[in-house]
Amino acid sequence: MERGFYTLSSGMLTQSRKLTAVSNNIANVETAGYKRNIVTSSTFGNLMIHRLNNQGDVPIGEMSMMTAADQTNVIHSEGSLKETGRTLDFAITGEGFFAVQKDNGLVYTRNGSFNVDEEGYLVSQDLGGRVMGANGPIRVGTDQFDADAQGNISVGGNQVGSLAVYQFADYNNLKSAGQESFTAAGGAQQMQFPQLKWKYVEGSNVDAAQEMTDAIAIQRGLQTCTQALKMYDQILSRTVTEIGKI
Repeated sequence: MERGFYTLSSGMLTQSRKLTAVSNNIANVETAGYKRNIVTSSTFGNLMIHRLNNQGDVPIGEMSMMTAADQTNVIHSEGSLKETGRTLDFAITGEGFFAVQKDNGLVYTRNGSFNVDEEGYLVSQDLGGRVMGANGPIRVGTDQFDADAQGNISVGGNQVGSLAVYQFADYNNLKSAGQESFTAAGGAQQMQFPQLKWKYVEGSNVDAAQEMTDAIAIQRGLQTCTQALKMYDQILSRTVTEIGKI
């Protein structure tokens, strides 16, 4: 009986973690550069199943009775590109990340919505740090400039810098740093010929309809576990009461 409580409780905790991830995805469906998160689950607490027949107790095999939220994975597929007409907006087509210099080091993001700070440097609109170019932070001095498909920025016909775009051999090694940004322990390689869209931003890769469907399925799973727990509780309470009368 107690095993049933553990099984259902672990299922509820797993579904709650999944629902939190789905809710976060839905909340960021319009966030530029956001990448969808999914929670994977693993099993534990194996139980040996036996067949009872005339020859006695014959083992069949094992089955898992419990699940647990294992880890949260980020889906790095490309989001849709949206034309903004804004001079300070860039989107990466294909692989790669922009690099932004923060106080505690570089972070990487697909959100290419930038601003110009008081000193004339290109900065991330959401992250606040300076955007890295091929030779360090890019100082444009104005928000009126031209750019090409490789991220070369020119002011008055003179090139002032080139946006640096980095790629990684394994995106699974990236760690979330919040606000659609990631950190990397190493392995960042600057791309020689990045492909950018000027005056565009990359939207999130979240499919709102799919996330809503997943949310409904998860909520039904939670409701099922809750009802089953109530049944277990009633049965256990009755068992204790009846045993006490004997």
